[in-house]
Amino acid sequence: MRVAIVVLLTAVLGGCATRSDFTAISSKNVNLDNMRIDRSKSKGRTSGEDCVALILFFPTGGTPTLDEAVDRALEAKGANLLTDAVVNYHQYWFILGGQICWKAEGDAYDTFE
Repeated sequence: MRVAIVVLLTAVLGGCATRSDFTAISSKNVNLDNMRIDRSKSKGRTSGEDCVALILFFPTGGTPTLDEAVDRALEAKGANLLTDAVVNYHQYWFILGGQICWKAEGDAYDTFE
């Protein structure tokens, strides 16, 4: 009986997470020909998320994407490149619902300046 309860709780209260580090990441066009990050000024640290709620394991909206999370982080600072970026993905379930999220965070630069 205890094994059945543990298996049931594991299936109902589960989740996973992943973290990745990037030197640079972007979802915008970036001209790398004459870019010099050492001469550009950082617009500061920024982050963006793309999340969707789950009901009975079904998403309530579209599928969250890394591209959208990066877009939101860049648009928050008017930039087109993140350096020293960290990307997190997590999903969890709690009985009848849950959440799936991508989060991108990094130092924002506008390489067009």
